[in-house]
Amino acid sequence: MKVQDTVSYLALWGASGWALFSAYVVVVFRTGLVYTARNDVGTLTDRMPPSGQLNMLALLVAIVGFQVGANYLGIASKGYGISFLSLFLLNLTHYLILFVYDTVFIDGFVLAVWRPAFLQIPEAMGRESMMRHIVKSLPIGLVAGVALSAFSTAIAYSLWFGG
Repeated sequence: MKVQDTVSYLALWGASGWALFSAYVVVVFRTGLVYTARNDVGTLTDRMPPSGQLNMLALLVAIVGFQVGANYLGIASKGYGISFLSLFLLNLTHYLILFVYDTVFIDGFVLAVWRPAFLQIPEAMGRESMMRHIVKSLPIGLVAGVALSAFSTAIAYSLWFGG
């Protein structure tokens, strides 16, 4: 892949991920599903019910599935060859694009500052609680990103790139 192909790939699949994640945020807030895993201040609950655990697992599976799909549609179907390390770094970069969007735009701006009425955000989930949430989620999200990217890379590489 050329540099231009890589940038185009990241732009397309980053923007697609932003749109899908934005829709997910609207759905989980409007349905109240977000509160199966989080409390009123936005942090994970101490005792998460099975529905919350299923919601968290579904999100992780969706991230891996999205990356594997993007690897197929954006790379393999176009006939590009790519090494495992290059694919991992591409997937990790893609994950970081989504993670920064979630952390800075969704958590930092939408939930902490803008607070649109249609999301029905509780008062307790204000600027201070979202800032605490962001600080707590940074190390967890970064470690999770390495693991999720490695997992999606292993799947995609074994299916389409010679593994």
